[in-house]
Amino acid sequence: MTLFALTHSSQNNIFRFPLSGPLQIQLQTEFNRQENDFLSNIDEEVPFNGYYTPNEGEIIIIDNFRDSFSLKDAIDSPLSVPLYDNKSTDLASIKALFWGSSIEKGRILIQKFSQNSIISVDRVAFFFSGNTFTKIDSEGVSIEKKLCAVIEDDGSIKFSSFHFLRQIFDMSDYFKDATDTDVSSFANSAALNISDKKKFSESANQFIRKKISSILQSGLLDKIDTSHLQKTSSKFGVDVKICSAGKIIIPEDKGELRKLLKLLDEDYFESCLMNSPYLSSSKRPI
Repeated sequence: MTLFALTHSSQNNIFRFPLSGPLQIQLQTEFNRQENDFLSNIDEEVPFNGYYTPNEGEIIIIDNFRDSFSLKDAIDSPLSVPLYDNKSTDLASIKALFWGSSIEKGRILIQKFSQNSIISVDRVAFFFSGNTFTKIDSEGVSIEKKLCAVIEDDGSIKFSSFHFLRQIFDMSDYFKDATDTDVSSFANSAALNISDKKKFSESANQFIRKKISSILQSGLLDKIDTSHLQKTSSKFGVDVKICSAGKIIIPEDKGELRKLLKLLDEDYFESCLMNSPYLSSSKRPI
């Protein structure tokens, strides 16, 4: 087997590790275990929507994933990939490890790499061998116990944490925070009343931008019934105010603003059996 590292470098961002025969065998056994653990308990594949957090037995999937790093090319032609050179390569630049599956042809297995995985000679590190501890004089790495993602031969990618995946790949094409233009478009919506649009735009943090992006994509503001919104919002503890022109007044208080954005993004729902109000942290269309 060949173990590759994906780095933050803008050029030559993939290298392969020179591994001894016994280590290759040991790693192959461990990686087979991780692959089985990752895939064996999947009961349902859920299409990615940017919000849904998978439950036990579920995995998120994106079809036709665009692998901008060409991991498959590295696996198919490992000798074309440079070997690790401790004089020119910094282990701290690694963001992921990957290798080809020995169980399913064409499958790529990906593991997130953290700085805690680096065994550095800058620190005094030692291991127990025989009857005594011995200082480690060369740098090294340790591997995580589980996979972060799997890319199948058909081009789909499966993962459970979007947060970790976006630390490896640029996922902006799949889920974007609202741009300044989006925030401006939201602020100028005919359905909303914002007293100070400039202040609103300047104070739009990541949470606000995520909500704005989702609300704009839903098209809700183009068809919203403000009177109905005001009537139903009270059951969720959201105080929706409507101005004389029939527009939704965007509150300046950050706490109230968060509640309103969650409401507009349909994060609140009512149970079908007990009619109890709930707040959902992730949504999955039925």
